[in-house]
Order: sequence, then structure tokens, then C-alpha cells
Amino acid sequence: MQINAGMIRITIMPVVKETSVKIQNLLLAVLPKKVFDKMEPSLKLIDLKLHEILWEMDEERKHVYFPTTAMICLLYETEDGDSIEVGMTGRLGMVGVVTFIGDAKMAKRAVVINPGQAYVMKAEDVEKYFEEIPDFREICMLYTQTLLAQISQNVICNRLHTIEQQLCRFLLVINDNLQTTSIHITHSRISNVLGVRRESISAAAAQLQDKGFIKYTRGKIELLDRKGMLAFTCECYGVVKDQYERILGKL
Repeated sequence: MQINAGMIRITIMPVVKETSVKIQNLLLAVLPKKVFDKMEPSLKLIDLKLHEILWEMDEERKHVYFPTTAMICLLYETEDGDSIEVGMTGRLGMVGVVTFIGDAKMAKRAVVINPGQAYVMKAEDVEKYFEEIPDFREICMLYTQTLLAQISQNVICNRLHTIEQQLCRFLLVINDNLQTTSIHITHSRISNVLGVRRESISAAAAQLQDKGFIKYTRGKIELLDRKGMLAFTCECYGVVKDQYERILGKL
């Protein structure tokens, strides 16, 4: 596929689309038009509700999701019931890679943390196109590499970096995917995703607000200084972003 690597850069600007102006998911947008036209009958645009659980670990994966305006978090839960984020996906990716890489224990739950829309495809159709269409197979495998890199880096981040830095990274990733500076999310939901106490998130948000990076009210966080946040956050955000651009830039 002759796609300019510059189209893959993660920014908050609109993504250039080759297939159709209505496609907002990057992985679908970079497919050649003839490939997308073949797959389009199997795609259905659906609404995803806040806190909706798309699947649990022990459930059969019946669908693959290509978010457009929704944001989905992959969570891992301990035996004690504590949860922690291992990955997040929005318009820049897909949810359900285990459909074509096997039953990998990558996450125990996929939950919607920002309501919106996503294209959904039945798992059997994904498997069929994965086998039949080299372009689609290449995109799936390259994206899986970026997801694994994100999961590995998040483990490091959760262990080594401050809650303020983790919160900064979390908000920047959402900003990249949703292309908006207004994020509707509660401190309670963030604490569940990052695996820390809600009070710790509230304290971290207060520090980021004092620095002029964000402004928060109940259930809403406004990003005011993205450049400042980029300078403040840990290297994990940049590492994952660079991996994404390097790997998907091969398309």
C-alpha cells in the first residue's frame, strides 16, 4: 500500500483519509479503496455507551471493534479484584486482536471509557479477511506490534512513574484519539483505569491544574497546555507514540 508515513502521525488534527470521508478510524482509513469496499458490507457503525463492557476474559470474542469517536480501555484484574490499564484504543486502533493472534491473555476486560461510535465486525469475518486480504493482514499485524509495545510500556509506567505523570500520559493519549481538549471523565473512572486510589487522582489533577496544564470540574477535564504536559509527562508517552509512528509508518 502506497501510504505516506506522514499520514500516520498522531496529532489532534483530522486524519487524511484514502477510502471515504466518513471513515474516522485510522486503520480502516488507510486501506486501499478496493479493499475497504470489499469489507464494508461486513462493517456496522454502532453506538457505545459509557462503561459498556465489550468482553470479559472468559467470554468468546465474537466481534472486533474499530473505534471512531469512542475510547476503549483494556483492563487487567488481579485475583483481589484490583484493576489496572494495560492499553487504550480510540480512532487510532482496534479492539480484539486476539481474533487473529490466538487466545493471548492480554487483558481481562474491554470497557468503554468515552462514549461514542465504532465500526464493529464479526470475528469470523475478520478471520476471513485476515486470511484473504494481504493489505488488511499487514495492518492488523503491524497494529498488534504497537499494542504490545503500549502494554509493555504501561507496565513500566505504572511501576516507576509518579501518579501525576501517569495521569498526564493518560490524558494525552485520550487527546490524541478523541481530537478534543475537553475530556468527560470522572476521577473515579481514572482511578479504576490506572489502578490507584481516587483521592490520589484528585490530588494529581490538582497539581496539574496548579501548573496550568488542565482545568477540571466535576466529570470534565479541559486540557489547556498540551506542550507543557508533553514536557512534564514521563518518557512512556513518547516511546509508545514513536513506536506507533515507526511501525505503522511502514504502510
